[in-house]
Amino acid sequence: MKSGIAMGALLALAGLVGCGDGGASGTLRLTLNGEEASREGFPVGEGEDRIAFADGWSVEFEKVLVSIVDVRLAASDGDEAGVAVDPIVADLHLGTPEGWRLEGVPARRWDRFSYRFGAPTMDARRVNAVEDADLEAMVMGGHAFWIEGVARRDGQEVPFRWGLPVAVDNVRCVNGVDETDGLVIGEGGLSEAELTVHLDHLFFDSLASEEPGMRFEAMAAVAGEGPLTLEDLAAQSITDVRDAEGEPIEVEGAPLIYDPGDTPLEARDLRGFVLAAARTMGHFQGEGHCDYE
Repeated sequence: MKSGIAMGALLALAGLVGCGDGGASGTLRLTLNGEEASREGFPVGEGEDRIAFADGWSVEFEKVLVSIVDVRLAASDGDEAGVAVDPIVADLHLGTPEGWRLEGVPARRWDRFSYRFGAPTMDARRVNAVEDADLEAMVMGGHAFWIEGVARRDGQEVPFRWGLPVAVDNVRCVNGVDETDGLVIGEGGLSEAELTVHLDHLFFDSLASEEPGMRFEAMAAVAGEGPLTLEDLAAQSITDVRDAEGEPIEVEGAPLIYDPGDTPLEARDLRGFVLAAARTMGHFQGEGHCDYE
């Protein structure tokens, strides 16, 4: 999805230790963005940029909490900027906030940019009105993401509340603006970059295809009376996918199968599949891809 770099309200000054070239340095402003989807839901976009569910569902998000515990600027020649950031939890449903403003970053290209999603602590800095109860739930459950929303189709509503206990380093990030490795810090000026979260990955039906579909029917099939949880998804197989009546879900006359490709899963159920997909949500500067470790 396309994304912009918008102004946030909070800033944090971080100490930096690095080599750089001749002591020249600049300032780096890092923002967080869940794109239009985090604010508007799915479907979103128009024309070729439209992203929608293949099975006719729609989703509106109510909370998109993300915990980022580390940011690193390094170079392939072994140099490191020594960035020290405070961990934050931000609600991307409420906007595109500034995460950090880092002063004194050595001016050069840092072609090994990385950041880490991980479980927060109660000391994490909160951005965009994160509630006490939600932060506590993330801490207690080891959740890097806390996602709440409502899915709808043909008059049916399925609220969902997912705590996602993933820890992932997004490393060797490619810049989605110019497709170069990492970013450049200019001498004496302000450089800006965005950590982007792609929420559509949570609903993918394939981790192997370059053009996966987004689906919710298999999730709705295992919903109970309360909000659909991640644990509920463990009741849905990824190879024998059934609807709410126990009948096979078909796509163009063939049984629906969730394809993980070579991606390892905790279990071959929809819970394990969603957790694996969640590990790939982190991007850099919009469409820039990272490696996930």
